[in-house]
Amino acid sequence: MSAAFIGIYGGTFDPVHLGHVSAARDIQEKLSLDTVQMVLSANPPHRKKPVLSSEDRFKLLTLALNEETGLQADDCEMQRQGPSYMVDTLRYYRQQKPKASLVLILGMEAFNGLQSWHEWENIIGLAHIVVTDRAGFDNVLKPALKEYVTPYLTDDKAQLKKLTHGKICYQPVDSVAVSATDIRQQIAEGKSVQHMLAESCWKMIQQQKFYTPLN
Repeated sequence: MSAAFIGIYGGTFDPVHLGHVSAARDIQEKLSLDTVQMVLSANPPHRKKPVLSSEDRFKLLTLALNEETGLQADDCEMQRQGPSYMVDTLRYYRQQKPKASLVLILGMEAFNGLQSWHEWENIIGLAHIVVTDRAGFDNVLKPALKEYVTPYLTDDKAQLKKLTHGKICYQPVDSVAVSATDIRQQIAEGKSVQHMLAESCWKMIQQQKFYTPLN
């Protein structure tokens, strides 16, 4: 029996939308990952405080993934105190599944900010990194990262499963041009964003009046 092949897709998910879900599903299928753990960033250290609580964001995430067999809502960062650092999440997974091949999935925008992350140099020793493009962004690697990337870069996706960590590769996805910021703004303006969300999430947002000016 082969070791687990697991994708880690972190995000604030404020709220989770079809862009998140379609990208995660696409990468799971293209890399043949056993599962993609969609890890909710409970206390994101690199951006302003989310509008919704981690509990409400996780409820929406769970609803959005209810019928997605290869994607799983993950609350491991909600179980920890302090800032939600990805390096700690990867250590947690490495402790739980020492023989697993772990793949950290990052959009190019997030990857370009890698060097500002807590203990960023340790991430490649815990997992592979798969960099995806994102609709609406230029998807160009910052020059400052090129030297860092080169020793780890591979075009051979099979190495991601053979090795437990240590490789970086690029994987285009069929991304959907949806933004959580736009969704919050449109809801605040009284507009429908039904086409950007799972139906169950849209219903909960309406019922709870999430992102309306009173919240």
